Amino acid sequence: MKKVVDIVTRAVSSRGGQMAAFAAMYVLLAVEYYRFVYVNYYYLMGFDFRLEPVAVVAGFFMLAVAMAAMFLLPGEEKGSYALSMLVALLLCLPSTVMYQFGGVSVFVPLYALLFLLLLRTPLLDMGRWRLPRLPVRYQRYLLPALCLLCLLPFPLAYGLEGIDLSLLTMGEETYDVRAAVSERDTLLTAYLMGPLRMVLLPMLIVYGLTDLKRNWWMSLLGVGGLLFLFLLNPQKSIFFGIAVVLAMYLFKSYRAKAGMILYGLAAACLAAALLNVATGHLMAESIVLRRLFFIPVIVSDNYFTFFDGHPMLLSHSVLGHWVDYPYQLEPSRMIGEMMYNRAETNCNTGIIGDGFMNFGHVGAVLFVAAAALFVRCVEGQMQNARFFGLAALLVYTFLNSALLTTLLTHGGLVLLAAVCFLIPEERRAAE
Repeated sequence: MKKVVDIVTRAVSSRGGQMAAFAAMYVLLAVEYYRFVYVNYYYLMGFDFRLEPVAVVAGFFMLAVAMAAMFLLPGEEKGSYALSMLVALLLCLPSTVMYQFGGVSVFVPLYALLFLLLLRTPLLDMGRWRLPRLPVRYQRYLLPALCLLCLLPFPLAYGLEGIDLSLLTMGEETYDVRAAVSERDTLLTAYLMGPLRMVLLPMLIVYGLTDLKRNWWMSLLGVGGLLFLFLLNPQKSIFFGIAVVLAMYLFKSYRAKAGMILYGLAAACLAAALLNVATGHLMAESIVLRRLFFIPVIVSDNYFTFFDGHPMLLSHSVLGHWVDYPYQLEPSRMIGEMMYNRAETNCNTGIIGDGFMNFGHVGAVLFVAAAALFVRCVEGQMQNARFFGLAALLVYTFLNSALLTTLLTHGGLVLLAAVCFLIPEERRAAE
């Protein structure tokens, strides 16, 4: 197994290969945006296609800046490089393509590029300040005890009578169960679900893997805890977290992790496109291309359109007691009604749309800067590359969820505390 990992590491770590694959990824996204996304979904979600010379040229300039930030700035052996690759692929490239050919606001790719530059700049390197860790012998028992304590409110709130192993097939019944469970949510379950599925339980899995001979039970407990959560509240994203942390665990080098993100996403996109060409089936490419890459961009653009000139000032959130919220529906459902004519559709946005919605362009810049600074703090304190998948999940969440939601309910603050005190240093991981 180690030899296979070493071979793959060398194959995906080449700078020249990554540059070529990055450029090829842009071409693939541009082609598939027109060939698949626009042609099949223009009538449903407002995807457009335009050829405006100024936008095309400006988009190529943005692409050049993104490539320079990725491959010319120093720090390719740090976690920020791999996290930047995730931002470049999932945000910068699709927003640039949609600005060039889809008519979205130029500010979406510009703020995406700002996020990328802040993640790559050496000026925000937080690795110089190290906080003390708890001794490993305490970590081994504190983390499992914390996970079990946080799991306790879920069976108390939801009950155990609804557990059905058939939910593992992930059929349509999962949506019915989730709707029923949501009526029994409590404040504790609402605030503990994100930290458990995005931070604590995946961390427990990786901690066990660092020393399987002694800590195998921790990995088993982590997997069992996530399965238990799924059976109580069947959210498919629970398994997404397992896949990410395991994939990132395999490679010690951050350049290799970045390469696996790049080549993995490129392979998934190409395979989905070829499947569509060969069989005519839309589902795989719709999930990979449309949902993963382009839906977040068009949702952000709709936030720019809807809230332009009348920012919400966090009136729907923490400032609701002091600032009147002028609408009956929450923002995500108003955008859902705008895009799908269905108020029950929940169209959440990432930090760019969230910042603009609340404070206009100033808010977009501030929210992007705050998210980048927070990610750099997490990355700087993470002294064990095996746990990198947790930081990757954080960045992915920032791209699809509001800033305060990510920090408070999706485990952002819990992750920062965990990397500061619970994750062992690499040289001590197996003590």
